[in-house]
Amino acid sequence: MTYYDEFMAGHLVLPHALLEHFAKIFPSSEDFLIWLYFYENRDTLPSEIARKIGKSLPEVNHSITSLQNFGALKVTLVELNGDVETIFDVSPAFKHLDDLSGSNPLTGAENQEEGQLKELVGVFEAEMGMVSPMQVDELRAMLFEDKYDLNLIKLALREAVLNRKLSLKYIKGILRNWHNDGITSVQAAENRENQHQESKSATGHQDFYIPMDGPWN
Repeated sequence: MTYYDEFMAGHLVLPHALLEHFAKIFPSSEDFLIWLYFYENRDTLPSEIARKIGKSLPEVNHSITSLQNFGALKVTLVELNGDVETIFDVSPAFKHLDDLSGSNPLTGAENQEEGQLKELVGVFEAEMGMVSPMQVDELRAMLFEDKYDLNLIKLALREAVLNRKLSLKYIKGILRNWHNDGITSVQAAENRENQHQESKSATGHQDFYIPMDGPWN
């Protein structure tokens, strides 16, 4: 039986392989702690977890979102008798563990892509706060469909921060303009900016002639 099958059967002890592949399954050790509470009892309330570990509810909710984005947790809203119940499902982590353990191993290229996406999500979260699953899909598209360079996307994010227009729409606009101008690397973008600054400096310091025999004499 696979790890997922053992979990669904209700008699799985956390395997050593989970620690072996920890960094590929969980965003961070703090997020893993949140995941453990749901592993023990999927009906545990986020507010209860926050109280037990001495964190704020927004911090716990941020970890839940990170676990969702990373594919270690599935959150489902179910309506029962007019009430909405939230179900926290930890089984995706075991499906991922099965993949990593050999039943359906990721290729080297796929591992590299996931690593790039994880890095990019982390950079955006540092500037924008919580990144939604829809936004993660947009970032994935920038990397692997539009084929924008990872560091170029980071540079576009920095431009958006400096201009105080922090939105994915604005950032995609920057990338699109660069692409139309033939700029596909950070070096190319920085070279153009340097040329722009040099041009402004030269224009601002041009000598100009003042006639000495004007009508004011």
